[in-house]
Amino acid sequence: MQLIARAAVALTCLALLSTLSAASAADEPTTSVALSAGGAKADIPIALPIPKGGSATDEFYTTLKRDLEISGWFRVIDAAAYTEAPGTGIRLGEFDFAAWRTPGAAALAKTEVQSTATGRRAEVWVYDVAGGVKLGAKAFSGPTTAQRTLAHRTADTIIRLITNQPSFFDTRIAYVAAVSGNKEVHVMDVDGGGKRQITSNKSINLSPRWNRVGSALCFTSYVNGNPDLYVADLAKSAIRRISARTGINTGCAWAPEGDSIALTLSPGSDSDIFTIDPVAGTQIAQITSSPGIDVSPSWSPDGSKIAFVSERGGGAQIYVMNSDGGSARRVSFQGSQNTSPSWSPKGDKIAFVGRDGAFDVFTVNVDGSGMRRVTQGMGDNEDPSWSPEGDFLTFSSTRTGSAHIWLASVDGRHQVQLSTGAGGYTNPHWSGHLSW
Repeated sequence: MQLIARAAVALTCLALLSTLSAASAADEPTTSVALSAGGAKADIPIALPIPKGGSATDEFYTTLKRDLEISGWFRVIDAAAYTEAPGTGIRLGEFDFAAWRTPGAAALAKTEVQSTATGRRAEVWVYDVAGGVKLGAKAFSGPTTAQRTLAHRTADTIIRLITNQPSFFDTRIAYVAAVSGNKEVHVMDVDGGGKRQITSNKSINLSPRWNRVGSALCFTSYVNGNPDLYVADLAKSAIRRISARTGINTGCAWAPEGDSIALTLSPGSDSDIFTIDPVAGTQIAQITSSPGIDVSPSWSPDGSKIAFVSERGGGAQIYVMNSDGGSARRVSFQGSQNTSPSWSPKGDKIAFVGRDGAFDVFTVNVDGSGMRRVTQGMGDNEDPSWSPEGDFLTFSSTRTGSAHIWLASVDGRHQVQLSTGAGGYTNPHWSGHLSW
């Protein structure tokens, strides 16, 4: 039954491509296939031949291919099934569509790479194979060192022309990596490449969180012995401490407008949620004051509410309250240890971690209904964070042994490992859309 369903979806995509692409071929505004969001996507069979002027091992091609594979939209057809000779032209009239119908391609992305006086140029032409027409074309230029960026922009173009949806390749993921016995904050592209180390203080650094515009990260560090809160200005490569209050200064979360940071402080014997100024570090307000722990704040997209973890009802559970405090309502009701809430950018769901033998990722509607499991039977899965459109989640998982950063569609159907290397990668947090 599953195979029949998948085949039906693929045939539907093929029919839609043939029906909707004629306007694009005539240089009208592009009309593309729009499939359902939220992870319920089809594996559109796409052919991605080696770029004209490039090779299968070029960083541009390997990055582009991986982008399409992790996107959740496509099944990249094995190159062994291609019958067209390498180096064949990429424009209409320069190749035969029949060569791409043989391996069963619904879509075709042909690329060309060239050296220029200032760097490299990449060009992509996207086609509906069944209809034999162009969906669109675009070219990008950049320095020789920008091969990955050119590939990400090309992948974004392919996805937009075929699905009429944005990609997430102009985003980054912040995370913590174990380095020589320490835990340092890093940033990487969504495909796992382009890694950049942010801290190098040879201490324990935890829970990096992006601000809305992607210019800064807040995180907790033990570099001075106490769990204090720091902010890294990424443009200036500068790090400053903004909260060194007695007790813990953890679990930071930027308000959507960036004018405050919510975090957990423990000025007494209890831990509560406060807001502080992100520049001066001065306290703005105390948001919770109930007995028991209150930790891990996460803002709603409009900034009007905060989800958090509390033991006020017995056991760690997810609650929601107005961002100025007041009464809170519980939204998780199954399990006795539910933590790490992350509010969807769409505003309708909260992702969290629940313990069911192992730790797994779940989602629940903000009114407490519709709880759904994203992971199961795949090691410990923790610290979920949403993609900008709210269709995907990133999280850490031990399913392959050591902890790595993974991506999953919100329905759990599509799951792929993003980070590479020895492992020990935790605390991921997904940025919003950034400039290329």
